[in-house]
Amino acid sequence: MKILFLPNWEVMKCSEAPKDKQPPDYYVKGEDYWFFRYFERKPEVDIIDVASAKWIQNIEKNKLRFYVIQALKAIPRLNKYDLVVSHGMQSGVVISLWRRLFKTRAKHIVFDIGAFNSAAESGAALKLMQFASRSIDGFIYHTSSQIKYYEKFFSWIVDKSQFIRFGTDAEYFTEESDVRKTNNASAKRQETPDAPIQTPYCICVGYSKRDWDTVIKAFELAQPKDLKLLLVGHVEDKYKDIANVEQMGFVSITELKNLITGAKFGILPLKSYNYSYGQMTLLQQMAMGKCVIASKVPSLVDYYEEGVTAVSYEPENARELANVINSINTDDAVREKIGINAADHVKNISNECTMAKEIERFLYGYLYN
Repeated sequence: MKILFLPNWEVMKCSEAPKDKQPPDYYVKGEDYWFFRYFERKPEVDIIDVASAKWIQNIEKNKLRFYVIQALKAIPRLNKYDLVVSHGMQSGVVISLWRRLFKTRAKHIVFDIGAFNSAAESGAALKLMQFASRSIDGFIYHTSSQIKYYEKFFSWIVDKSQFIRFGTDAEYFTEESDVRKTNNASAKRQETPDAPIQTPYCICVGYSKRDWDTVIKAFELAQPKDLKLLLVGHVEDKYKDIANVEQMGFVSITELKNLITGAKFGILPLKSYNYSYGQMTLLQQMAMGKCVIASKVPSLVDYYEEGVTAVSYEPENARELANVINSINTDDAVREKIGINAADHVKNISNECTMAKEIERFLYGYLYN
């Protein structure tokens, strides 16, 4: 099988694996890319990413909300492949519009991460997506409730769509058993010269689409003893003078793993939307043996068992989150047990290998049907 993969992010091409990037973000020449390395029937995969002039990327990402330059690079090559796989409709909409007008050898599969246009239920964008989607041969989605959206607004894709759980790299993100057993995050961080805080802390990771206001309010309500809140990836002036709250901007993946290792537990505050987001952050922390307090939102409920592999609270409910923070912070036995279960869950279920096997069956099914 020859596949043209169109990710909606930049992929660094290199001669050896970099230490500061995850597999989706780089491609080593001569090696299998990302989840394709788990396929039993190895496909030939080429990649065209969204790389272009920064000002063009900014317009495409923030104004158009789909990638034109990437599609223009791909269109002349469509008849050289068996499958074109777009990761996100941002990388799929122009291709799908082209295929409504012209036949191509390649079938078109889309990972519908954002429920087309953030699950919009009206407007010109919905009409455009409805028109474009009719040329697409198959859809993979990572949030099971998206099927209800499809049934209402995209009924013609229901029979060619499949829910496949997202999976993280269980080997790359591994729990630190010594930290987990001692439950002494501060001691671990004090061994690291560049530790951001020397007292125990919980961690909230995210560069966008996090409900920081709720988590800050909850932390102020909880007033947990001997615990700080570390926000990683997002900095706002309005949070800088709040007691026991520390902020960090973008960090490398290596530093992020160190910060997760040192954390007592994680918090993932999301608002409720019917599309996929936050899953990578949740699974990375679970894989590293952390108990995560997560919003009970559609994108996450497929990925944990309440009170067994994570704990949850109703989105935007600061009082409930405050109560859960205090409960998890003070109950070492529960926190440790959930962390152990979480790591086992990722190792056995929500990992890249399991995801890849299901994707392989789906892709080959469409190729030969």
